[in-house]
Amino acid sequence: MKSSFATQILPLLSLALLTSCTSQSPLLDQSRNSPYCSIPTRWSTVDEKIPREVRLKEKTLKHIDEFWSEFKRSETQLALALDNLKGDSGKANQEMLVTWMQEHLTNVDPAIEYEFGPLRGQEGHKLDFSAGGHDDVMQIDKLLVAKAPKMPKWKFSAYRQALPLDTVANGFKGRLGIEVPDFETDVTISPQNKLDVTFISPKFSDDEQDNSKCALVLTDLILGEENSDNWLGVITTKKSALQGAFSCGVNAKLYADVFNAKKKEIIASLPKTPYFRIADLGKSEVLHFGTKRNTMNTPLKNLGETLGSGARFYSNQFSKCGEKFVYLKVPNAKDLMAQDKCDALAKELDAELRKAQVGCVFGAGTELKDTAYIDLVIVDLDKTIPVLKKFCQQHKLDKDSALRFYDCEWLHEWVGMNADTTEPKDLAHPWTQQKAESGN
Repeated sequence: MKSSFATQILPLLSLALLTSCTSQSPLLDQSRNSPYCSIPTRWSTVDEKIPREVRLKEKTLKHIDEFWSEFKRSETQLALALDNLKGDSGKANQEMLVTWMQEHLTNVDPAIEYEFGPLRGQEGHKLDFSAGGHDDVMQIDKLLVAKAPKMPKWKFSAYRQALPLDTVANGFKGRLGIEVPDFETDVTISPQNKLDVTFISPKFSDDEQDNSKCALVLTDLILGEENSDNWLGVITTKKSALQGAFSCGVNAKLYADVFNAKKKEIIASLPKTPYFRIADLGKSEVLHFGTKRNTMNTPLKNLGETLGSGARFYSNQFSKCGEKFVYLKVPNAKDLMAQDKCDALAKELDAELRKAQVGCVFGAGTELKDTAYIDLVIVDLDKTIPVLKKFCQQHKLDKDSALRFYDCEWLHEWVGMNADTTEPKDLAHPWTQQKAESGN
């Protein structure tokens, strides 16, 4: 819901903010023939043996450096334009800002959006970037901010920030052109370790799409984009009378307070140490999915069902130790199609990962025909890769065996277990997103 709405955000001129025009990005496989230096098929796992990937990444890094160099050179001009968005010169200043950002930011990646605004309680300006719902470019978005220069009167972020709660009503009107409806919220923890929200308002219409739009805008303004991206589950709306008097600032604060408290509750429930330090993860259970992948034998049932649901996944939903949830996909593995055979191989790999203190196995399963999966949770990718490569080669697993990633921002990353591993063909549609009945 959120990503589909991200392209509808309008300039918040009433708050002296400025938002970019949304553009389509030639992402991933399309980037190969694009005039842009858009994200390559891989970013964090680029292989030096594939020149196309290396060139695209180097060009993008170059454009990031050029962006900040030009930004520093133009800082006085940009700040002056932001300080004069009202009055006779307001329109010209707005056009200058848009033109400048289009000229310089598009070279980094045309999917990245931005939003200028004042720093609250101090002199200066903020510049929030956003991947605009494109998980594919989030790594570039974050790197763009990480490489930002230190500038005393500027603050930069990789996400659109929450508004001060006393300005939410004005922000809502600025985005949708209507008064904020009276609302209350109910926040619950979902089985996927996310937060489902019900918006209640007597002013909701009979149009569910319009109601959802209102709820999404309010959530973005009150919680900020990072909360929405990482922790928001399902939003539903309900037309009903409120339980108490309505004040936008008060009700917005209540929403934010409850949401953040329940987020802390989820985080507090997660293991205090990396999973590989837990000797016994619990009793395993074989899960069956309606996806291309048939089974997962795992002691972490809640995690397994979450992955199998195909919903957007972040590792911090199930780990507070900086771990990543990944999987080893082994094609042409007819001898591993029996669950006990797959489990036995997974047990061997688990011992190797624990010995190296880089991670452990949390699941194993099969796909119809001849593909096996071993699910891992790892603490250090660079140290894990040589362990996996050695294991795969010792067991003579298929040359196209590859490490894959569950995080939605890493779905297009992969690491071949051999020098001649072929690029996976299902990067855009991994097993979690392929229904069994599709025949793929």
